[in-house]
Amino acid sequence: MRKALLIVLLVAFAWPVFDCAAASKVYEETSGRKGRYFFRRPRKNTPDQQLAYADKLLEEGKMRRAMRHYLALTRFWPESPQAGEAQYKYARLLDHRGKLMDAFEEYQRLFDHHTGFFPYDEVLHRQFELAEILMNRRKGKFLFFPGFTAPERAAPLFESIVKNGPQWERAPEAQFFVGQAYEKSLEYEQAVAAYMRTQQRYPASPFAEKASFRTAHCFYTLAQESPNNKQLLENAWATTTLFLTTYPRSDLAPKAREYAESLRRQRARLAYNTATYYDRIEKRPKSALIAYETLLRDFPDSDWTEKAKGRIEALKKIVETTSNEK
Repeated sequence: MRKALLIVLLVAFAWPVFDCAAASKVYEETSGRKGRYFFRRPRKNTPDQQLAYADKLLEEGKMRRAMRHYLALTRFWPESPQAGEAQYKYARLLDHRGKLMDAFEEYQRLFDHHTGFFPYDEVLHRQFELAEILMNRRKGKFLFFPGFTAPERAAPLFESIVKNGPQWERAPEAQFFVGQAYEKSLEYEQAVAAYMRTQQRYPASPFAEKASFRTAHCFYTLAQESPNNKQLLENAWATTTLFLTTYPRSDLAPKAREYAESLRRQRARLAYNTATYYDRIEKRPKSALIAYETLLRDFPDSDWTEKAKGRIEALKKIVETTSNEK
């Protein structure tokens, strides 16, 4: 019992004295005080005094204590003008300590809760830099092993940047990097969606051209992984053709033309395989005839054209004989 009483007394005397009545005369928090935890409780009675106190700690080189008291200010007086400045300084110190993901998230709190109380362009630029670093940073390095990247972590970060500044000068680049992050993670469908948004939102940007090519590239990659998937082949063909039509003089056009030629051969081969399936497996001469004739119409100079012509003549006779028998 005596031990429990001693603990209570120690806590009571250690708890910083805070005059709520005095603070309310200077500043009134309308949303209700937040984060009322022992280690985050402010040392001073007003947001202004608390900010000055944290600044002094920082000047004295007491970085971690300063961070704690900046955080206390933002949690205890979240709507005060000083909260924005304290939040900005807290994020900067996390950044300085190399806590990049934490720093990004704390910078994001500025946009979410302290609009107008921080240097907008500076923070956007730094968020962009952090997202780019995190997209390419290797983790898990051990001895001679280089580690691995986890670019998918950066996709939501770039999405936040676009949301923070949709008309910002680097917003088209940020939106493009959403696609890059997903593509590097082999999440091709999500990458395509992000690249398409780049083209829709920022059609006059240089990144629209890059996004158009990357869209074609993603579909082309998927088509190579599933060469018998007709829908993927058609999507790859359509996006590659669209890129070449829209940007015929692009530096990326030669590569796109290589994709187009490869896709043309793949589509012709799939058309021939479909025809032979009706012909040899299903034994449906009429369907096979239509499929071979479609191949000739769509791919008149393919590697399978001559083979198709030979079967067309034979199938015509079979179809004609079958019709006469009926």
